[in-house]
Amino acid sequence: MKESQRTVPCFSGGVWVYFCVTLPANITHLHYFLVGDIMKQLTPLVALVLAVVYVSVTGFQCGSAEITTAKLAMQQRDWKKAEESLMKEVAKNDKNEEAWYMLGQVRSELKDHIGMDEAFTKALAAGNSHKTEIDRYRLAAWASNYNEGIAAYNEGRDDPAKYDKAVSLFKTAIVMAPDSASTYYVAGLASYAKKDNNQAISFLKTCLQKDPRRTEAARVLGDLHMNQGNAKADAKDESGAIAEYRLAADALLKAYEADPKDPENIRSLITAYELSKQDDKILELTSDCIKQDKFNRLCRYAYGLYLIKKDRFEDGITQFQKMIEIEPDNKDDMYQDGVYNVGVAYQNWGVALKAESDKKVEDSKGKEKADLRYKDKFKSAVTYFEKVTEFKKDDPTIYQALGRLYANLNMTKEAKAAFDTADKLLKGE
Repeated sequence: MKESQRTVPCFSGGVWVYFCVTLPANITHLHYFLVGDIMKQLTPLVALVLAVVYVSVTGFQCGSAEITTAKLAMQQRDWKKAEESLMKEVAKNDKNEEAWYMLGQVRSELKDHIGMDEAFTKALAAGNSHKTEIDRYRLAAWASNYNEGIAAYNEGRDDPAKYDKAVSLFKTAIVMAPDSASTYYVAGLASYAKKDNNQAISFLKTCLQKDPRRTEAARVLGDLHMNQGNAKADAKDESGAIAEYRLAADALLKAYEADPKDPENIRSLITAYELSKQDDKILELTSDCIKQDKFNRLCRYAYGLYLIKKDRFEDGITQFQKMIEIEPDNKDDMYQDGVYNVGVAYQNWGVALKAESDKKVEDSKGKEKADLRYKDKFKSAVTYFEKVTEFKKDDPTIYQALGRLYANLNMTKEAKAAFDTADKLLKGE
């Protein structure tokens, strides 16, 4: 699997720092994301580096022998002995808020964050005296596990076993901050990287439940279901494939709804609807888009794409041409894709006309004359593909298409030049 580099922000030392994260190449639409959503729920003091402050002797309840022993062990930084004493205390009195809080402190020092969280939960069940401090401890543990998880994930490129460590760390971070959508997202990426698709899907779905605006999570979730649909299709499991494609469409619809101005979102959604046999939803999506805003370039683009996929070439070409007319000087990616798709539409239209003509000639045993209207379509396709080469100079498939079109038009010299250019590009010359 090819990989690419991305960066994601992490909390460290009271500031946001950036780690370089290695992502699978098929996660093509991942953007920077913030993990500060949890911060909004807590006080500004939580953002400080946690200084472990122990409550003075006078702050505790009248101490038992176990509490006294634990406090002395904590002063001596003998964390295991302190834990043993506190465990004896809470075994005798499980309503001792102070003992549970101290036990959480001790387990924080032992890096037993799950045990720390359990002790703090018991403390809060007994009382709220230390809620502010507990919130700080939990946030510090979340930041620590999150950052270590990112580091482990980054190391997974060279040592795939690190992905397991990353997932484990992210799971602990989730326990500390169960409402952090970002943590579920990175846990999903780590699971995806270790090829545990079911776990990845679960994490990503939870991420979207926490924050439906996470377009990157919706895209990755859609890609996962698309991949699983493709695998089932390859295995000749048609019903299973359609089920996965429908799940992909559901996820990609969330991405589209969150960011309807991104052409890739509507393209991916149309593909998922098509593969899942939901043509009615494609028509509804694209035609309604135009009805709402006839000057919306993306709406025209999407509707044209749908029509071409349905072999309604003339109607599709009209939509792309209207899209270009809306902003004739805008040569962005949508414009370039529009020009390319018009070329494809004319080419496929010509191929369909030629096939129809050839069949008539064959059926009539040569009595019927060939219908040469297809050549007009090929000529139009050439015009658009030649324009495409102005902004896709290094794409061999464009020159191959041009070569075939020139050959069908008996333009031998041009055909040879186009095929030669394609060969050089394929060889990297």
